[in-house]
Amino acid sequence: MTGSSSMIQILLRKLAEGAYEELDIRFTDVQGIWRHVTIPARNATKDLFAKGVGFDGSTLGAMTPTEAGDLALVPDPRRVFEDRFATKPTLAVIADIVHPDTGEPFSRDPRGVARKAQDYLRGTGLATESFWAPEFEFYLFDRASIWNEPCRSGFEFASLEAPSNSGSPDSLGLFHQTHSAYHRMFPVDSLHDVRAEIASAMHDNGIQVKYHHHEVGRMGQVEVEVTFSPFMSAADNIMITKHIVRNVALRHKLAATFMPKPMRGEPGSGMHFHIFLLQGEERLFFCADGYCSLSDAARGAIAGILHHAPALCAFTNPSVNSYHRLVPRQEAPVYRFFSGPNRSAAIRVPSYARTPEAMRFEYRVPDGSSNPYLCMSSLLMACLDGMRKGMKPEEMGFGPIEDNVFEDGYDTSGLQRLPESLDEALEALEADRAFLEEGGVFTPDFLDAYIELKREETACFRGDPHPLEHYLYFNI
Repeated sequence: MTGSSSMIQILLRKLAEGAYEELDIRFTDVQGIWRHVTIPARNATKDLFAKGVGFDGSTLGAMTPTEAGDLALVPDPRRVFEDRFATKPTLAVIADIVHPDTGEPFSRDPRGVARKAQDYLRGTGLATESFWAPEFEFYLFDRASIWNEPCRSGFEFASLEAPSNSGSPDSLGLFHQTHSAYHRMFPVDSLHDVRAEIASAMHDNGIQVKYHHHEVGRMGQVEVEVTFSPFMSAADNIMITKHIVRNVALRHKLAATFMPKPMRGEPGSGMHFHIFLLQGEERLFFCADGYCSLSDAARGAIAGILHHAPALCAFTNPSVNSYHRLVPRQEAPVYRFFSGPNRSAAIRVPSYARTPEAMRFEYRVPDGSSNPYLCMSSLLMACLDGMRKGMKPEEMGFGPIEDNVFEDGYDTSGLQRLPESLDEALEALEADRAFLEEGGVFTPDFLDAYIELKREETACFRGDPHPLEHYLYFNI
């Protein structure tokens, strides 16, 4: 399941050469958190790639009950990379989760869900492969403190670049004096060399960077874009990239966060996805005579995403914090429509990508709190549902709209909104989940467990006063 015997032999020879002391086996839990178990490199045998190494799934949310907690991690020899952030020479390998007694894939393994989504794509006959290019937006803070106690709650972030830091001798007058830090030049862009180091580490691990730059946020918001990768590789690369970002930041005594909306007054961070599908060698989304050169297949995929967008938000925007980003005039979409280069749209078709060789569209709703395997799988299933049913976005009220819908006075009463809270997204998922269950990609028990897990998360906020409430109501 996890690769040919020849690839396993190559990896075992590499470990036997003695250049690495440890083999780090990594997997992603349902929440999208990377976890690992480490074994001495010299102990790796062929059996490891057949039977795996056991772990207790009952300790992780939405995995297994206590009475049936045993699971196993089977390394995938196709996703191996050197982790230079470990003190000892370490080779890391991404694993799939299986049942230890049968070796069968575990239905709640996020990476396993992605593998099933990829197989379902090929089984439909609609396409042979999908390609994905995420945009990584995140903040790098010089200081980050967070506290949450019964009588003490709050956070404090600091950035050398912040306008509020202009009076500090440390800033040397290098701060963002305008409302946008977008594409600022160093030395005001104090993070150029950090991003360059991130990009270099990504390249060393087989992730090709398109470019990097400072983003709009004036407290250290940055962006790294990558080139297209096949579906499974792109999802794996997101986990590797987030690991690289956090560890390079730590080397520079910076705190990195992919939190969608870490503070008020500055833009949130998204994770836009550029997507195209292939049938053999042919890109399916191009048609010279179509609106923005979109083919019927592309319009079906767009309609599928926009139609299922409320349910998709449970995976693409799976945190309570996600919905502090999805508000008007905050550099993020709010309404479900598509367009050309219009950045107020949920889906846009870049002007620079309308040739047979470059055609794709960009979904701007997701954020970095998502589990990439579940996020991308749900989006792919929505694309396929729209294509299979011949959905047409124009007939479903999804545009195209060329206007900036956030302009003062624009009538938005006829536009269909995205969810305004995680609870609303979960309600939408409960009502609209059949498209995800096609081909057994998302199993009913997994969707039930996921919704329950996320309901527990939203429940944490009930009965827990927000610091802003004290500001507004303490003297009422």
